[in-house]
Amino acid sequence: MKLWYEKGAWATRKARERAAAMSPESVRSIAVIRHAAIGDMMVLRPFLIQAREFFPNAKITLSIVNNYAYGAPEDLVDRVHVVHKKKEGKKTTYGERLGDIKALGEHDIVFDMADTSLSGIICMMTKARLKIGFPYRKFKNSLFYDIAVLRSDLVPEVETLLHMLYILGAPKKQVLEYGYPSYETDRERPYIVYFTTASLGWKCWSQDRFAELIARSADAYPDVEHVVLEGIRDYEKVDGLMESLRAYPAVRKLDPMPLEELMPFLGKARMVVSGDTGIRNMAIAAGTPTVGIFFFTVPYRYLPIDRRHHAVFNAEGDEPQVEEVMHCINGCLA
Repeated sequence: MKLWYEKGAWATRKARERAAAMSPESVRSIAVIRHAAIGDMMVLRPFLIQAREFFPNAKITLSIVNNYAYGAPEDLVDRVHVVHKKKEGKKTTYGERLGDIKALGEHDIVFDMADTSLSGIICMMTKARLKIGFPYRKFKNSLFYDIAVLRSDLVPEVETLLHMLYILGAPKKQVLEYGYPSYETDRERPYIVYFTTASLGWKCWSQDRFAELIARSADAYPDVEHVVLEGIRDYEKVDGLMESLRAYPAVRKLDPMPLEELMPFLGKARMVVSGDTGIRNMAIAAGTPTVGIFFFTVPYRYLPIDRRHHAVFNAEGDEPQVEEVMHCINGCLA
């Protein structure tokens, strides 16, 4: 395999020599390290699908940590390797973690898609012909990897992960594949899904603004059901929000759902409106149009180049006004 780059990546001389001695067909085993919540696991799926196609004879191992196991794409890999950070509520010892790391075994190629201190240790301790990463800090290149691609908050992360395949000569696809069925929008009872919180409080758009937005949306689209999805954490409860919307019969609350039910539900929705959260990435993976509300986190990193998906934000980084989000919803539903 040739390393397909001129200046936009980094590689050692040995990496070039080793890659040249390999072909996609000769690769028998790859490991993918991903320590992330469910939204970032969704972003990983197109990579795994294309890796399966590009390395037709390879077995794929996904290496995760046990506190971020929910939503891991087990359906797209041959094996899941777990490093336990806690067991029975207690932190694991260094020796226990070392044992977990060694269990990953030897591979032809290791892709580090976590860029954490733990993933760096895993890379250092794992034997592989090629180790590929995407660190923000350049000093990590020679410390942990043979090949590194550039990483930017201004590029969709789903594309950055695919760059690790492109540098080895994988073809670039025009449409991202997530490996979910093609869900049909429920046309008899169309509905819009709203998820009003996020993983961290400072990423949440205010509940008052969400209440106003849902009320205006219910007035504008009376033939559509407006579903407020409740989260599993205490601060993700929406009882207060629903109380302020009790005058709107088309608005209803939906309790948290298991993943196997949630994906089809999101996939059949007319649209999903949320902040920077895993629910939005799940909707993107399910093929449902999304409106994302951003004001602190960088929107470009999780905004695929797809006209079905929109991010509402302003240059100053202030919380978007209800009118701005409503304008985007109207444009999407037009």
